[in-house]
Amino acid sequence: MDEFDQIGINQQSFLKHILQKPVVNTRRPNASAVEELRRYASFIGTSNHKDLLTDTSGSRRFIGVEVTGVIDVVRPIDYEQLYAQAMALLRSNERYWFDEKEEAIMTEANREFEQSPVIEQLFQVYYRVAEEEEEGEWLLAADILQRIQKASKMKFSSGQVNYFGRILQRLGVKSFRKTRGVYYHVVPVE
Repeated sequence: MDEFDQIGINQQSFLKHILQKPVVNTRRPNASAVEELRRYASFIGTSNHKDLLTDTSGSRRFIGVEVTGVIDVVRPIDYEQLYAQAMALLRSNERYWFDEKEEAIMTEANREFEQSPVIEQLFQVYYRVAEEEEEGEWLLAADILQRIQKASKMKFSSGQVNYFGRILQRLGVKSFRKTRGVYYHVVPVE
């Protein structure tokens, strides 16, 4: 896939959905019916930009790699040998999936390739995560977003509150649930 950065946020979510499914229901180009297709491989994409990934819940299904040198295109890849090695490993019951620890490492490494949403950037301008013993304020995500909106003079829809809450969780903001909603422990930046 050339120019991965041209994929929109909604398309990236759909791509993530397809990547995790062993069977994909789809209609082929110029076909009239939907059919079940087994997924045998993943994909590779390229871009000239690093801020590619948009999912606030993490990007463990992607492996971001920055190419820092010239790629050898002179020596051809021996695909038959590559396939034979893969099959030999599978037949010997070699693990072909990532465990939890490896997924965490991959998610952390992929942070370098994530977009920083505007709401997250504004949060970091006006607030920071409260330290363990720090007083701070306990606020609903909607209240924090409303204050940011007032201070920045930017408009956010009410639908962005849940999205903002996921960003706060990803940033490690301590939280607890009450009857009115989830409260987050933050400190206003002076």
